[in-house]
Amino acid sequence: MPSLKAFLNRNAFLNRTGPLESPKKAPGLPDGAPADGNADESAVARQRSRASFVDRLAGLKRPWLDRTTVAVSVEGSSLRVVSLADQKVAGWASIPLEPRLIRNGQIVDPADFGAALDETFERLNLPRHRVAWALPGFQTTARVLDLPGLRGDALRQAAVDELERTLGAAVDDSFLFSQRFEGRIRSRYVFVLAVPRSTVLTALEALEAADIRPYTMDLRPLALARAVGRADAVVVNLEEGSLDVLVVASGVTTLLRSIPLPGAATNLEAAQNRLVDEVDRALRYYDDSNPDRPLDADAALYLTGRLATGISLAERLRTMTGHPIGRLSTGLTFPADFPVAEYLVNLGLALKRS
Repeated sequence: MPSLKAFLNRNAFLNRTGPLESPKKAPGLPDGAPADGNADESAVARQRSRASFVDRLAGLKRPWLDRTTVAVSVEGSSLRVVSLADQKVAGWASIPLEPRLIRNGQIVDPADFGAALDETFERLNLPRHRVAWALPGFQTTARVLDLPGLRGDALRQAAVDELERTLGAAVDDSFLFSQRFEGRIRSRYVFVLAVPRSTVLTALEALEAADIRPYTMDLRPLALARAVGRADAVVVNLEEGSLDVLVVASGVTTLLRSIPLPGAATNLEAAQNRLVDEVDRALRYYDDSNPDRPLDADAALYLTGRLATGISLAERLRTMTGHPIGRLSTGLTFPADFPVAEYLVNLGLALKRS
């Protein structure tokens, strides 16, 4: 069974600090057309000069630009994009998508989605050589297995057998990833992740249609855990159409649950009530599954996503769980007006080591 792998691509370009915007042209003026008046002629000349400069840059080797990363995630009916250079956020944007392209957080039509993605990259002048892509966590399974003394094919087969035993179903329709923990004592444990093949292959088909080969792909919940960067934490992400709940203990995402929530944006109260219920369920399940390794009582709870907002929601969760509400802090630099909680998935993608 194949494992998830990174893919490589080519081009590069500059992004500016601030929200990403479409290039502007003179009202009513076709690209490159002359206009009456010296001011308009001067503007067209400058535009042509910039285009010529960009064309010249495209033919050069630019190692100082090769560090530019574009991190992309699909959140509800929008495309979230962040460009970063040298660990700094250079630009960001939320691009509306046609509803027919996405259903319950999944890509429905890869060809048309890819065409929309291609148009977005072209319009925003985004590089395609180093794109990090977020996969939804729906129907994904994460387990920590006790498999001492096994390596290579034997380890892989044992992981498959254990997953099939616990899930009660074959994992032939999944990509399987496994990694043994480091350390003399922890090395007996293996982190195993099973991601639906359809989720990965559909995303790759859409990206290929946009002439993008991502250098890395990662699950949205794992990107969130990486961005939070805490050894012990509860992370809750609420967006239009989806809810993610994960528990991180001793630096390992030991519980991962992603749920489609159709209509979450139109009924915010119902979506937040579901969030509270799922957090309670997740923590109870963790306690029952790990009686000898309880989650640290001081482990903070982090609220992320466009819909996980409001003092009342934070207070409800703090009172119910007994865990403090954490304040987001990443190792990346960004402008003061950058909405961190909304783009935390993208930041987590950028922090992933290829």
